[in-house]
Amino acid sequence: MKFLTIIFLLFSLHAFSQKSNLKFGKVSEEELTLQECAFYPEANSMVLGEFGTLNFMYNSDKGWSYNLVVHRRIKVFSKLDKDIANIKLRVYDPLKGNSKEEIGSIKAFTYNLIDGKIEKTKLTNAEEYTTRINDYRMETSFAMPDVREGSVFEYQYSLSSDLISTLSTWHFQDDLPVEISEFRYTIPEFFKYTVSQVGSFVNLEREEMNINESFTYRWESVGAGGNVERGTGTLPSVSVHTTQTGRNLLPLQDEPFMNNKPNVPARLEFQLMSINMPNRPIKTVAGNYEDFNKNIMDWTSFGKTLNNGNFAKDKISTLSEDTTTRATEIYNWLSNHFSHNDVFGFTSERVGRSAFNDGQGSLADINLTLVAAYREAGLEAYPVILSTRGHGIPHPIYPNYEDYNYVVAAVKTSAGIVLTDGTSKLPFGILPTRCLNNKGWMATENGGTWIDLKSEASHAVTVISQFDFMEDKLNSQYSVKMDGYAETEAHSNVKSGGQQHYTESIASHFSEWEVDSLKIDTETGFNLNFEIAKEIEEDETVYLQPISYGMVIENPFKREERLTPVDFPYQISKRVIVKISVPEGFIAELPESTIVTLPNNGGKFIYSINQIGSNIQIMSMFKLNQLDFSPDEYPFLKQFYQLVAEKNNEIIVLKKS
Repeated sequence: MKFLTIIFLLFSLHAFSQKSNLKFGKVSEEELTLQECAFYPEANSMVLGEFGTLNFMYNSDKGWSYNLVVHRRIKVFSKLDKDIANIKLRVYDPLKGNSKEEIGSIKAFTYNLIDGKIEKTKLTNAEEYTTRINDYRMETSFAMPDVREGSVFEYQYSLSSDLISTLSTWHFQDDLPVEISEFRYTIPEFFKYTVSQVGSFVNLEREEMNINESFTYRWESVGAGGNVERGTGTLPSVSVHTTQTGRNLLPLQDEPFMNNKPNVPARLEFQLMSINMPNRPIKTVAGNYEDFNKNIMDWTSFGKTLNNGNFAKDKISTLSEDTTTRATEIYNWLSNHFSHNDVFGFTSERVGRSAFNDGQGSLADINLTLVAAYREAGLEAYPVILSTRGHGIPHPIYPNYEDYNYVVAAVKTSAGIVLTDGTSKLPFGILPTRCLNNKGWMATENGGTWIDLKSEASHAVTVISQFDFMEDKLNSQYSVKMDGYAETEAHSNVKSGGQQHYTESIASHFSEWEVDSLKIDTETGFNLNFEIAKEIEEDETVYLQPISYGMVIENPFKREERLTPVDFPYQISKRVIVKISVPEGFIAELPESTIVTLPNNGGKFIYSINQIGSNIQIMSMFKLNQLDFSPDEYPFLKQFYQLVAEKNNEIIVLKKS
């Protein structure tokens, strides 16, 4: 009987190769004298071109891998942006495990036009640095030499990786405008990938063609007598070569309520679905959350730590039997006991007594210990892993361990599932704003489920003011109540900047007024009381803007169009009630009442004003229910905010009758 072992060796015979106009090492005088970006003139610099070429390889010792060669050329105009010439390339290279990525073959040059001649400065090997960032990431960095205003610089490197389950993501957009971005990839017929264009939508040119590749393999066979025969064979493959190109791509820019910038740029993502090698059964590769959950619950640094709550036994014996009260008491006890060392992540080897005895630890030390204490108290509790705001949104179908950088403790009470973070020092059931990012994965022994992190989050402000005329002065008393994240943010502002700074920030809303007698009451929430006053002439016409604080008075959305989603962390509710006593001998000219709504009940604004006798009453109420708006919905949101701001800025005119 013969036993056949096939080992594939790849030799690419490309019948097609896309040629670009930019050749590495060949920079023209035209590029060096270029004054501005034609499609984005305000840019200080631009990417003249970036090109990536990805091909598969096979190594008899390591198996399949791929190699990506990247070439990037940048033009500097009249201003040298900070860090533009400092290049950092990060790769996955864990301390444990065999799979990794590696940077190699770095070449880099800077070009300057000096007295009509092109001078070329080369990056030396001594100027390259490799640094371990954490247990999973390595960074290769270098500073481009002699970069100045008017320079062109370029660099090229290769990335080799045996992580073929997810190929390198190719980003077409950048913080700089990009004239051309082109990605070429050749996938052998044995591998089936889903290729997704995600992020901001841009038009991409696409070319695809089949090419013939030849794979040479070594084989071994064992005969009846035990003799081993070896040889080589050739296996043809009809591979698919694809080129996708973006042109004149606008830069990524920070915009109001822009969350998760890593998810924003237009890019291609690759997920391996299956492998179909000759004479082998089809192998399904794409992972799923069922397997992901099973794996992490079996880790000694995660799921196996959740019953380490024996340290809390004595404390628990003194607690209430009511589940909500019991959970609250445990949370308050541990959140006050621990100090956070600013280390994030979702795994820990110190959960339980070790972390408790130290009194300080990482995020995972504290919140996994909190889960263990809840469980020791007989409560149903689980860890919820998530990605913080700005870190990106985990893939909803194909899990990736590196998508997650945070863990909180979920506990079941009579009020339902409550999410808690023992590092935050916030009230029970309130997560830090950084956690309000899409959904988190609640891992359980019997599977897991998604938890909406924003559904219960709200930001509420109520302002009541009374304006009265006192001889030659106009006075007003303000009462402000803050709830939800308005309360937590106010507490944080007072704590970080001090009460004096907070008082000054309140006063900045009343530039023509004197602010006096400001009192902060934190016994029940966060409440403000203060007075404002300004002098007026006896016979002058009074122009009063009654709404200056606690309401939308400026539109944060300035751009006509937006390519990125708008992501609010919580629902917003604002209500301002104003009462004005009109002095004798004056008549009032009032704005009109109005109602403005967003489509699909996404938001509503009511401005109501009326006068009965000498009393004017205004109610301005703003409610934002929808938290996420697509670029297509942006014009409606922008117009909504604009109408709200304009109405709240309208004035009341008081004239002598």
